[in-house]
Amino acid sequence: MIKSVLALSVFLIVLYSCAPARYVKPLDKGQHALQVNLGGPIAKVPGIGVIPMPLTTVGYGYGLKEHLTLFGNLHTTSLLFGVGQVDLGAAYRCWSRKNMGITLQPTLNVAVDFYTGANRFWPQLDANYYWDYAEWRTKAKNGKGFQKIRSVYAGLSNWFDPYLTESQGRTNEQVWIPSIQIGHLWQKNNWVYQFEAKFLAPIYSNEDIVVNYPSAFGNQGALGAYFSIYYKLK
Repeated sequence: MIKSVLALSVFLIVLYSCAPARYVKPLDKGQHALQVNLGGPIAKVPGIGVIPMPLTTVGYGYGLKEHLTLFGNLHTTSLLFGVGQVDLGAAYRCWSRKNMGITLQPTLNVAVDFYTGANRFWPQLDANYYWDYAEWRTKAKNGKGFQKIRSVYAGLSNWFDPYLTESQGRTNEQVWIPSIQIGHLWQKNNWVYQFEAKFLAPIYSNEDIVVNYPSAFGNQGALGAYFSIYYKLK
């Protein structure tokens, strides 16, 4: 019974723990990157208040081509609850101009409950538009300098649940789970800092579920907040 309750709670956490957009601006060809992410849906926690759920991921990205980056991330918070969860995908820049572009990110999310052996996967497709609104470059006499780029982006994230029943045995009525995101990227040399706000599942009710998710739109969906840091390796 305890394991069943744990599995149910974990799969609910997994379902609503959409991570921020990955590599809105793809890496350069042959470039590597290490990434750490913190954040999640904003929830009312008894005795604490309203805070973003402290969900964490660590990941790696590789610029396979000039407009194509491959990535993989491990959801470390899920591990604490006995669930192995990863997301594997790619970021493809399908359109670009001098200081703006559109990227598509197809992703496969996979979760395995180590206690019960239950497993699930969720395909995901994101689309984001970004705009580099400010850029500074300097070069010192010794050949060293710095580069700063500030960017904003907005997009739509789409999760797809291919299962007919949910983990608790009820009929699945959430086959398509959309989310809307806006964010800011601040790059200084090889360091990139990412802030993102997300409106999760706005077409679904947030009533009668385990966690109390406040929303800007009454009883629909939930708000999310995320912070990421990644370091680009030559």
